[in-house]
Amino acid sequence: MKKYLAFMGFMIMAVSVALLSMPLKAAAADLQVKWFGYSQITVEGGKGTDTNADNGLQTDPKIGADRVRIGYKVKLGDAFGKLQVDFNRKDISKITAGMPDIIKDAEVGYKVNNAASVKVGIFKTPVGMDFNTSGKKLDITKRGMEKALVLERSLGIMASGRNIAGGFGYDIGYFNPTTRSGAVSGGTAGDDKAYAVRGMYDMGSALHVEASYGKSEQANGIDTEDYTVFDVAASYKVEGATVKAEYISGKNVLGVDGRDQTVWYLHAGYQLNPMYEAVVRYYQGDDDLSDTSLGNTFIGLNIFLNPAKKYNSRIQLNYVLASGDTDTWGGIGGYTDDAFLAQYQVAF
Repeated sequence: MKKYLAFMGFMIMAVSVALLSMPLKAAAADLQVKWFGYSQITVEGGKGTDTNADNGLQTDPKIGADRVRIGYKVKLGDAFGKLQVDFNRKDISKITAGMPDIIKDAEVGYKVNNAASVKVGIFKTPVGMDFNTSGKKLDITKRGMEKALVLERSLGIMASGRNIAGGFGYDIGYFNPTTRSGAVSGGTAGDDKAYAVRGMYDMGSALHVEASYGKSEQANGIDTEDYTVFDVAASYKVEGATVKAEYISGKNVLGVDGRDQTVWYLHAGYQLNPMYEAVVRYYQGDDDLSDTSLGNTFIGLNIFLNPAKKYNSRIQLNYVLASGDTDTWGGIGGYTDDAFLAQYQVAF
């Protein structure tokens, strides 16, 4: 208990310092508002079952949406805020992590300098490199097998820094239980809590490396264990080529003692020309409790219809090859049979 009180004391002190450091001229600064939005319409075919999705894939193709979002970012001096909603929710009144599911991000914050900014609200927890990539900039059509193990979004407070000493950065966050995560079975705000930390280094736009750790308490029963997760990842970009790798390890998945799962992937992409990018990504998942493993290989082509603004209009084509224990896979996430995915995205 003492460590949590100390942690909260640090976070409250950081917010207080940020607010007290706010210059008086901020009140006279111009308000800047930037609207954004995007829609992703996806055709899915094959017998694969994506256990991250609300529905598995059918043998016959189906048409649906991955994201239908709109939002804005606001800036007033060094104060900032963001709101993002997703209309692609089946039940817009459903509440998880303390907010309706339709609300993806709702945050306010203040930036003291590059080394220190603080924000409060609901936003992504800092665990997972691919997860913390915007949905409109993903290399493949769907988020992959590691998505089931991250802490997702939750209401909380987070201190961050970037570009420190030439490229170092950090995030330190304290949250309500991360009940939007596919690996967290529950938790009650006020009684249970979650936290996450991340450190990173960037060498310009070429190299990025990071490591993170998170925990979400989920004491819903006598035998329910808290969920913990560790992630390490890196990406490298040079002359049209992109190489990425990520490893994530979750312990006590869904509160089950000893239900541990790991996922790693290797990714390679090459920009053939301004319009076309070829990508290949291999996922390997291992579930300790069932002693099963699953592989997913994404072979894809990204078509940028407006190369000057790549993500404003693009088509993604992926074929997913499933391998390993496809009939007995006991973990969460992944396709257990081959599938075809095609997505058209328009954004502003």
